[in-house]
Amino acid sequence: MKSLFKFLRVLIGVYLYLVSSVAWAQNSADFYSGKTVSILVGSGPGGLTDTSARVIARFLEKYIPGQPTVIVQNMPGGGSVTMANHVFRSVARDGTVLGYPVPGMVTAEILEPRRAKYEGRRLNWIGSAFRTTNTISVYNRADIQTWEDTKENQVFFGASGRGSPLYQIPSLAKALLNLNFSIVTGYESGSAVVLAMERGEVDGQAIALDFWEAQRPQWLLNDSLTHLMRIGPPDPKRAPGVPHIAELVNSERQKALVELVEIGFTLGWPLFAPPDVPINRVEILRRAFSDLVEDPEFSTTIEAALHVQLNPIIGAELAQYVDQALSTPKPLVEELISILGL
Repeated sequence: MKSLFKFLRVLIGVYLYLVSSVAWAQNSADFYSGKTVSILVGSGPGGLTDTSARVIARFLEKYIPGQPTVIVQNMPGGGSVTMANHVFRSVARDGTVLGYPVPGMVTAEILEPRRAKYEGRRLNWIGSAFRTTNTISVYNRADIQTWEDTKENQVFFGASGRGSPLYQIPSLAKALLNLNFSIVTGYESGSAVVLAMERGEVDGQAIALDFWEAQRPQWLLNDSLTHLMRIGPPDPKRAPGVPHIAELVNSERQKALVELVEIGFTLGWPLFAPPDVPINRVEILRRAFSDLVEDPEFSTTIEAALHVQLNPIIGAELAQYVDQALSTPKPLVEELISILGL
């Protein structure tokens, strides 16, 4: 008799689970059906961040229950800090508005809390599809062939704002290696910096290799670019032999500073929702993102359009990385703030 009761309890539990799952899925579809989901991109049009956001938006439409329309809106400024502040404080907290920053958004919170008004631990992290390697690169400078050449020869780099990797990577290298770098801020995106390079306003930028392959592949093929150093994993095909900044510094403390800046590249391009979104909708979005990155068509599209390989982090794992980054010891943070002049 006890076995029978136990069996019936299990059967009832399974039944209730199935009923609740069906109801949950139906409610999910009911909520998003006919809705518009906006992805706010923390950079200007063009470039790796904007283009990847548009590919992700197209596939999210397929996997969010109810098939809402997913649109992309650009909100450049301050290395995505402008967008992140807006999403944290001002948008609807119902799962219809998401943020998509350049790498470095979490680093900006650590280094510039007065400017970065969001709280990473309160945001709902959905997923990151890929991560990449950034190089400090110069364009058509015959007198600059290695990073050591920049000790004597001045080089100008373009960047958006001080919260951007385009600013932080060359700033860190300048300080740790005593290089003659000058950084010009105010550009909306990496694409805008490329135009400035062609006009001769600046010599280069510290941006992803994937960006170069998508935007100026001929520069990689005809050796117009000289890659001085990198941050992120090695890329023997497109940038063979380019040293990591951590390999060039002299102490463990300096290596720890490099690792702090490298946090953004560990997280890649993370999609996130504002605080207080109902947990079931957060799970809907995470599940949709997980389905998206497993779609062979998405992988093919991303590789064809952006020349990147998928390397995803989903949901709770992404949130754990953010929590670890925000737990960086204060003395190390203060030292990097001083180095970057923030």
